[in-house]
Amino acid sequence: MIGYLNYTVFLLIVTGTLILFFDVKGYKLENMKKEAKVSKYIGWVNVVLGMAVLIGNWIYHKWVW
Repeated sequence: MIGYLNYTVFLLIVTGTLILFFDVKGYKLENMKKEAKVSKYIGWVNVVLGMAVLIGNWIYHKWVW
């Protein structure tokens, strides 16, 4: 089994959350609408990928393995 999967999930969720909290707010304060939109998209993609990998790993261990 993959030994670094937990670190990957952690990094995806944490970096996505940090992007959403800091980058998006900073871009909105500077009135940079396109950059805020892209940062919001990237942040949510990171969070959703992290959650999908976490759920997929749980399903794999619960029913397949």
